[in-house]
Amino acid sequence: MADQEIAEKLDPALRLPRQAQHYSQIVGHFLAVKNSKEVAGAIQAHFERLQKYHRKLLGLAVEVEGDSGEES
Repeated sequence: MADQEIAEKLDPALRLPRQAQHYSQIVGHFLAVKNSKEVAGAIQAHFERLQKYHRKLLGLAVEVEGDSGEES
């Protein structure tokens, strides 16, 4: 795999939605099919990854004029 392709796959703007979707699927599986310790461990691991990409995505935030939250 090319370096550029690897970098694109690690982009938090693309990675976070995929992680969130996968996390949701695992939680659904845990609730509907198999509430085992093995699946619970997978949920925990995916949640930690989800948090990591969430922090990275928020780190990309920039100041936007007029977005201070204060009314003029």
